[in-house]
Amino acid sequence: MSKSLEELLLLVNKSNLSSLKTTLVKLIEVIHNPDSSVTDLKNLIEIDPPLSANVLRRANSALYGMRRGVASIMDAIIFVGFDAIVELTLNQKFFELFQDNGRKTYGYSRTALWEHCIGVALCGKLLYRREFRKSGGGVYTAGLLHDIGIIVEDKFLHDEFISILATKEKTESDLLSAEREVLGYCHQDIGKMLAENWNFPEELCRVIGMAESSEAGDADPALLMADTIYVSNCACQLRKVGFSETSRIDVPAYEFRLNRLQIKGRALEIIMDEVEAQIAQMKKDGWF
Repeated sequence: MSKSLEELLLLVNKSNLSSLKTTLVKLIEVIHNPDSSVTDLKNLIEIDPPLSANVLRRANSALYGMRRGVASIMDAIIFVGFDAIVELTLNQKFFELFQDNGRKTYGYSRTALWEHCIGVALCGKLLYRREFRKSGGGVYTAGLLHDIGIIVEDKFLHDEFISILATKEKTESDLLSAEREVLGYCHQDIGKMLAENWNFPEELCRVIGMAESSEAGDADPALLMADTIYVSNCACQLRKVGFSETSRIDVPAYEFRLNRLQIKGRALEIIMDEVEAQIAQMKKDGWF
């Protein structure tokens, strides 16, 4: 018999996954607090020496095109940029969950899932900045975290997870349907439960809980972020960026969201070209 959501939460909070909680919560506070300072971010990174080392190494990679070497966290924030270092720190800390578990199984590996999450985060951020003139920090976080429930399934319900992947492939269904058939709940439910338990902002919790479904109504305060993540997720599925959660997207729902966001297809194609280029550079620099 599968574990309940409550039993799963207990397992997560007793595991090494919970060690990420403090840093993630503080990073998300920095992102959502308009009064956050450069010093707040520097201090948060520097109290974690392995994280500091990784952030500096990535800040000096070709992706950021620095002409001079970045030798300190403060230099990285000044020369690479506050928002870029927040994203880089989130990437490095959250990547700890995605250490690869070997070869692909039914098209899945943690590395492939990480590539997908990075793709959704990048696409969402670029849509926010170019189409809505918003910073994109919150939506980037939502993109990274929207599939955290899959990692939980893989780590704590591994046998059931393999059965879910097999069901998805055999029936050519989507991951959500296969999860509900095997578990009675899905990775969105797990992700929302975890986000709420870890005291993430309400908007982020809601978006994680409906990132791949059509639940957001016109009056939902999380509508813009929810629609953006939904569209970004579909765009990455269509471009086959990382792990594919479905063999076919819900085209009417996808087009409805695009129209509600008033995003032109060509604008999204240009953004996805950039997403793929950034991921290719990350791979070249050894990020994957």
